[in-house]
Amino acid sequence: MILIHLEEEMSRLEDERDRIVGVLQELGAEIRRLKAQIEDGEEVSKTEAGKLMSDVRYWMRASHETEAQIANVRRKQKGIAGDWALDLERARDEIGCRMARLRRCCGARGVSE
Repeated sequence: MILIHLEEEMSRLEDERDRIVGVLQELGAEIRRLKAQIEDGEEVSKTEAGKLMSDVRYWMRASHETEAQIANVRRKQKGIAGDWALDLERARDEIGCRMARLRRCCGARGVSE
Protein backbone atom coordinates (compact mmCIF):
# COMPACT_ATOMS: atom_id res chain seq x y z
CA MET A 1 0.00 0.00 0.00
CA ILE A 2 1.36 3.41 -0.93
CA LEU A 3 0.52 5.14 2.38
CA ILE A 4 2.65 2.73 4.37
CA HIS A 5 5.50 3.22 1.92
CA LEU A 6 5.25 7.01 2.22
CA GLU A 7 5.12 6.85 6.02
CA GLU A 8 8.24 4.66 6.07
CA GLU A 9 9.97 7.01 3.66
CA MET A 10 8.99 10.03 5.76
CA SER A 11 10.33 8.36 8.91
CA ARG A 12 13.62 7.53 7.17
CA LEU A 13 13.97 11.08 5.86
CA GLU A 14 13.19 12.63 9.25
CA ASP A 15 15.84 10.39 10.85
CA GLU A 16 18.31 11.48 8.18
CA ARG A 17 17.42 15.13 8.77
CA ASP A 18 18.00 14.72 12.52
CA ARG A 19 21.40 13.16 11.83
CA ILE A 20 22.32 16.02 9.49
CA VAL A 21 21.24 18.58 12.10
CA GLY A 22 23.57 16.91 14.61
CA VAL A 23 26.50 17.01 12.19
CA LEU A 24 25.83 20.67 11.35
CA GLN A 25 25.69 21.53 15.06
CA GLU A 26 29.10 19.87 15.54
CA LEU A 27 30.49 21.78 12.56
CA GLY A 28 29.09 25.00 13.99
CA ALA A 29 30.92 24.32 17.24
CA GLU A 30 34.13 23.76 15.24
CA ILE A 31 33.63 27.06 13.41
CA ARG A 32 33.12 28.86 16.73
CA ARG A 33 36.31 27.21 18.07
CA LEU A 34 38.32 28.37 15.05
CA LYS A 35 36.84 31.86 15.36
CA ALA A 36 37.87 32.00 19.02
CA GLN A 37 41.39 30.91 18.09
CA ILE A 38 41.61 33.68 15.49
CA GLU A 39 40.27 36.26 17.96
CA ASP A 40 42.87 35.13 20.52
CA GLY A 41 45.60 35.71 17.94
CA GLU A 42 46.38 32.04 17.44
CA GLU A 43 47.29 30.80 14.01
CA VAL A 44 44.74 28.65 12.26
CA SER A 45 45.68 26.16 9.57
CA LYS A 46 44.23 27.12 6.20
CA THR A 47 43.94 23.42 5.41
CA GLU A 48 41.88 22.81 8.55
CA ALA A 49 39.63 25.82 7.88
CA GLY A 50 39.22 24.86 4.22
CA LYS A 51 38.27 21.29 5.11
CA LEU A 52 35.79 22.53 7.69
CA MET A 53 34.13 24.87 5.19
CA SER A 54 34.02 22.09 2.60
CA ASP A 55 32.28 19.86 5.15
CA VAL A 56 29.80 22.61 5.95
CA ARG A 57 28.97 23.06 2.26
CA TYR A 58 28.51 19.29 1.80
CA TRP A 59 26.20 18.92 4.81
CA MET A 60 24.19 22.03 3.93
CA ARG A 61 23.63 20.61 0.44
CA ALA A 62 22.58 17.28 2.01
CA SER A 63 20.22 19.19 4.28
CA HIS A 64 18.58 21.00 1.36
CA GLU A 65 18.19 17.76 -0.60
CA THR A 66 16.65 15.98 2.38
CA GLU A 67 14.21 18.84 3.00
CA ALA A 68 13.21 18.74 -0.69
CA GLN A 69 12.59 14.99 -0.44
CA ILE A 70 10.49 15.50 2.71
CA ALA A 71 8.45 18.16 0.90
CA ASN A 72 7.88 15.76 -2.02
CA VAL A 73 6.69 12.98 0.31
CA ARG A 74 4.32 15.40 2.05
CA ARG A 75 2.93 16.48 -1.34
CA LYS A 76 2.38 12.83 -2.27
CA GLN A 77 0.68 12.16 1.08
CA LYS A 78 -1.70 15.05 0.38
CA GLY A 79 -2.34 13.80 -3.14
CA ILE A 80 -0.73 16.77 -4.84
CA ALA A 81 0.62 15.99 -8.29
CA GLY A 82 2.62 18.70 -9.98
CA ASP A 83 1.47 22.18 -9.03
CA TRP A 84 -2.20 21.32 -8.57
CA ALA A 85 -4.32 19.36 -6.12
CA LEU A 86 -8.00 18.65 -5.84
CA ASP A 87 -9.50 19.37 -2.43
CA LEU A 88 -12.42 16.95 -2.52
CA GLU A 89 -13.74 17.98 0.89
CA ARG A 90 -13.95 21.64 -0.12
CA ALA A 91 -15.51 20.70 -3.47
CA ARG A 92 -18.17 18.59 -1.68
CA ASP A 93 -18.98 21.51 0.65
CA GLU A 94 -19.28 23.94 -2.25
CA ILE A 95 -21.53 21.56 -4.17
CA GLY A 96 -23.71 21.16 -1.07
CA CYS A 97 -24.06 24.94 -0.75
CA ARG A 98 -24.99 25.28 -4.42
CA MET A 99 -27.57 22.50 -4.11
CA ALA A 100 -29.07 24.28 -1.10
CA ARG A 101 -29.32 27.53 -3.09
CA LEU A 102 -30.98 25.63 -5.96
CA ARG A 103 -33.52 24.15 -3.57
CA ARG A 104 -34.39 27.61 -2.23
CA CYS A 105 -34.47 29.08 -5.71
CA CYS A 106 -36.76 26.35 -7.07
CA GLY A 107 -39.43 26.93 -4.44
CA ALA A 108 -38.49 23.97 -2.26
CA ARG A 109 -39.13 21.47 -5.01
CA GLY A 110 -36.88 18.48 -4.88
CA VAL A 111 -33.58 18.60 -6.65
CA SER A 112 -32.16 15.25 -7.58
CA GLU A 113 -29.20 14.10 -5.53
